[in-house]
This record gives sequence, C-alpha cells and structure tokens, in this order.
Amino acid sequence: FVFLNDCLSQEMGLSVEAATFIVGIFGIGCATGGILGGYLGQLATGADRKFLPIFMAVSTFFGIGPFVALLGGHSYNRAGWLPCLYSFSGGCIASLPSVNIRPCIINCNPPEIRGAALTTANLIINLARGAGPSCLTSMISIWGVSRVDGFNILVTVFWTITAIQLALLSKTLPVDQDRMEKELASYAISAITNIGNDYCSLSHDDCNTVQNELFSRSDIGSYCGDTTVDGDISLFSIENQSLSFDATAAKQSLRFMSGALREIRGGLLSNQYNERNL
Repeated sequence: FVFLNDCLSQEMGLSVEAATFIVGIFGIGCATGGILGGYLGQLATGADRKFLPIFMAVSTFFGIGPFVALLGGHSYNRAGWLPCLYSFSGGCIASLPSVNIRPCIINCNPPEIRGAALTTANLIINLARGAGPSCLTSMISIWGVSRVDGFNILVTVFWTITAIQLALLSKTLPVDQDRMEKELASYAISAITNIGNDYCSLSHDDCNTVQNELFSRSDIGSYCGDTTVDGDISLFSIENQSLSFDATAAKQSLRFMSGALREIRGGLLSNQYNERNL
C-alpha cells in the first residue's frame, strides 16, 4: 500500500486530495476491522480453536475482492460513495485476520521466547513492506505491466497463498496450544511445589499442610476456570486471556474514530469554504 495514494491520483483519475481522503477511509476501515476481528476471533475460538485459522483464511481470501474492485474498475473523477465503500471494506476485511496473528504466536510459545517470536514476526512484516514495492517496480520494469495491474496481481497471488497457509494452520494450532498449555501447567505446579518445599524445615506433616494450603489459595484458584487439557488442569488459559474482547478499549477506539471523522469533515468543509471565497 506504499503506492496506493499515488496510484489513485495518477492511474485512477482522482485528485491528490480525493486520493488522500480515500486512503483515510481505508485507515478507518482498518481500525474497524481490528476491533471486529478481535471480537469475531474470540467467538471463533470459543466455538472451536481450529475455527480461528479458518476464519482468518476466509477473511484474507475475501479481502482480495474490494481491492481488485477499487483498482481494477473504471477511473474516478471524485471520491464518491463507490470508491469509499471499496476502500473501507478492503481495509476492514484485511484487518480481520491480522489482529489475531499475535495471540496465536503468544499461545504457542513459552513466556521466555515470546518477545523474540513477536520481534521476528515484526521483522518479517517490515521486510514484506519493503519487498512488496520492490516486486511491483520489478514487474513494471521487466514485464511492462501497469501499476494497477501489478497491484491486482500482487494482492491476488500473495493473499491467496496466505489464505492457504492460514487454512493449514487449523490442523497444527490446536496441537501446539495444547502442548504449550501442558508445559506451562507443569512449570507452574513445579514452581509452587518448590515454594512449598522451602517451608519444609519442620515436620513432614507441617510440610504437607503448607503445600496443601498453597495449592488451595484463592488467588491461585481465581485463575482456574474449566480449562482442562486432556484431563490435566492448567492454572489459567492463555488463550482466553489473550483473545478476550476488551469492551472499554473498543469504546475508546470508537470515540477516537468518531473524533477523526469529525476532524476530516471539518477539514473538507474548510477547504470548500476557502475555494468558494477564492
């Protein structure tokens, strides 16, 4: 999307102001899709963990349509409702799967390497941001395709590959999460047992009493829902913690979007007023 504004203003017949406005609508769609994607991801995970990768795969594949319609349609002379609809829906659908990627990475890695795993994911994303424009310019220089056709080819090919990979993740993600839950439960129980052993300098009966007290503490038990992994009780569910839908954060995001829309509207009205006075 590095060349999206430039492409809309040069190839699609829009003014720079109208192209910038459509890119702003795309950003609003991304914010909306991020909130909606987190909520739908939680529902999919609650139904069955393998539904989350399937949801991400389907939304990634259907996200191709709005971009192909936006860039492959006729030229626009203004930022009307049709290009705005394509831009908003494209940003919204594209953000549905992306917001669920990091929780999947967290759920499948131990705490000590989660930072490294997320950093690796960010490096790959930044690498792709640079490789995308390079692929586009290479296609234009080697095969002589237009920038619009290059956009459509890149989005269609790479997003289809991504959708297939996410669909395959439905087979491996539940297995990896189960393995990680077992490791964390074993680690937590071992840590609590070691804490109990520190108090075992008295009699054997006193040692057992302290350990039973530690295992029955209310602050530890508060993390324990009905979260079993093949019959083994885990102390808490990382999956539920990381994919829980934060209603307060969603309301704050909606208020931010509302304020941004008011500012955009005020700027457009101000520009129209200045043009009339001139």
